[in-house]
Amino acid sequence: MCRDVLLIELECKHCQLRFNICRQCYRGHLYCSSNCRREAQLMAHRMAQSRYRASEKGRQAHSRNEKKRRMGRIKKTMADESTNPPPLRVILYPIVQNTKARCRFCGVYGKIVDAFPRR
Repeated sequence: MCRDVLLIELECKHCQLRFNICRQCYRGHLYCSSNCRREAQLMAHRMAQSRYRASEKGRQAHSRNEKKRRMGRIKKTMADESTNPPPLRVILYPIVQNTKARCRFCGVYGKIVDAFPRR
């Protein structure tokens, strides 16, 4: 009546934590949680911004904006300062040794396989 659910084990691309996921929850996941995904996206955005700021076009834009700010046309406020929240890793289902494998997102128990079989 109830078949074993198949799970695959993945490694989070941000925190390198290994987690299991069932076929129903799997949608090409690269990250173990939404917090890891958000942190990785912010990191990628910061890197892209630093590459832009190092380019000639980026340096000119920064120079223009600083000149406008010094002339009083643009005023920086405390809201303009970006703050990085402390890294937060939420474990939806705590990993407990010597228990059956379980999906990270829906919590269903199952058997770990290398890859999902074709339907």
